[in-house]
Amino acid sequence: MVLRRISLVAVLLIVTLLAGAKGKPNAYGKGVGKVYIFGVTMQLTDSIVYITSINEVDSIDLDKKTKFLPFRSEFSLQLKEYMEGKLQAQHQTSCVYYSPNRKKIARKFYKIKKRYLDNAYTRVVMLDDKQFKFKHPLESIAYEEKE
Repeated sequence: MVLRRISLVAVLLIVTLLAGAKGKPNAYGKGVGKVYIFGVTMQLTDSIVYITSINEVDSIDLDKKTKFLPFRSEFSLQLKEYMEGKLQAQHQTSCVYYSPNRKKIARKFYKIKKRYLDNAYTRVVMLDDKQFKFKHPLESIAYEEKE
């Protein structure tokens, strides 16, 4: 009877250890899914709003628990650096919107675009894929290391 209880505790201990050994996915690694993303940037003292087109970013997964996009700040920083570098627009405030569903992000895109187009005091400038395209942050890091 004692041997049976000891073996039961040992089996439960092994199962618990094996279940806990399953590693969490690395937020800084490449994923297998794709995410649709677009960005909005503006200077708070100016009336011009820049909106990017919807881009598809491969090899990235949303966090399973929170549904947040890893590298959110890096995507926003890509847009801000583009604006400050190429267009010489200083002090930009950037925001990115994302979704794994193309229809949901398209609805959000048109809602945001309509909000700024309906405002008589703002001018909307669309940035197409030829001008600006979001890249996976790990690809840009690898590119910088090669140079």
